[in-house]
Parts: sequence; C-alpha cells; structure tokens
Amino acid sequence: MKSFLKSALRLAAAGMAGAVLVSCGGGMKVDEEELRAALGELIEKSEELNVIYFGEGLPMTEDAAVLEEFYSSFDTDIKSINYQPVDSECGYTNETELREATLDVFTENYSEYLFERAFSGISAVYDEGTEDQYTATAVYAMYIEENGILTARIDIAESAMELGRKYDLDGMEIVRVKENYVVVSIPSEMNGKALDVELKVVMTENGWRLDSPTY
Repeated sequence: MKSFLKSALRLAAAGMAGAVLVSCGGGMKVDEEELRAALGELIEKSEELNVIYFGEGLPMTEDAAVLEEFYSSFDTDIKSINYQPVDSECGYTNETELREATLDVFTENYSEYLFERAFSGISAVYDEGTEDQYTATAVYAMYIEENGILTARIDIAESAMELGRKYDLDGMEIVRVKENYVVVSIPSEMNGKALDVELKVVMTENGWRLDSPTY
C-alpha cells in the first residue's frame, strides 16, 4: 500500500512539473509555459505590425496598371497626390484586413491607438507660455482606402522608427498577476544594448493579447 502511494505521488509531481500555475493577490491562475508560448506567437506577429505602424509602412505598388486604375478613379485630373496604392502582394488590400490582423495581436484598447495613428492621423497644439504663442503640429493618416483601394502615404519611411528588438522568452518572469491581465518582464536586445522590457498581456475572449508596444 505504501509503495502504491509513493508511486502515485511521484506521478502527480511529474504531471505538475510541466505546468507551473501562478496566482497572486486573488488574480487569475496562469500557466507560465502556456503564457510563454502565447507571447512567442504574439511578439512574432507584432514584428510585422511594428513595421506597418511605426516603421517603413506597407510597400507601395509599382504596377503600372494598378496605378493607372487608381489615378483614373478620380473625377478630376490631378498632378500629384500624397498617397499611392499598396502592393497587394503584402497581404493587405483594404483597411478591414489590417484592422483584423492588428486585433489578432493587440487588445482593442491599444489597437484603437494604432488605428487612430494609421487611419485618422494625429494632431496636437503646444502652449508656449503666452496667450498668443502656440505651436500646432499634425501627422496625417498613414493609410487611406480611396475608391476601394488601400493607399499608403508616400513619405512614411521618412519618419520610420528604428526597429528590430529581440526578446529572450526563456528569461521571462511574471511580475504581476491581476484578474484579467499579467505583466511580464522579458530580457531583450537591440543594437547590442540589453534591456528588460515589461509587457502587459490581457486575457480576452479570443485569448491572450498584447496591451503594450513591442518595438
């Protein structure tokens, strides 16, 4: 009987070794290995989105037929335009597809910031200290769907951020666990400089989603 109990305990211990459940302060229970795997997929997917939203942007087409169709879709003749059709080979042909890909990686909250930046543009007014002095700045939309064609602003690359951060998921540590989200710290490296980055990951009805930038 004793030997049977010992064997059962050993089997139970072995089963628990593969899945470490973490809970803190009444927060949800988190399978650390499951979270690590989910983060690996999310961070990998976010690399492409970082290029789209913060880097050189979606590639623009050089197809003469597509360009001719685009320019001929306007009612009046135009000499120049600040947007050009996106190359369909990149996988995105309309705004809806890009929104769906974003929501597959990021939370609705963080995605709304990206959507505003990409499709509406951002404007700001800075008070310089007096009633008559202020500075107004505007960042125009990065992408516009015009006459059913997804277009990109032609100067996106000029303000591109430097990207390429690499994460060491083996070194991931859980910092905080709450009711529906987890904050983790992950060692990262960019341009030879090491940095521990904290990421917030939210459990949604569609699974884990990033609520932090990864660039």
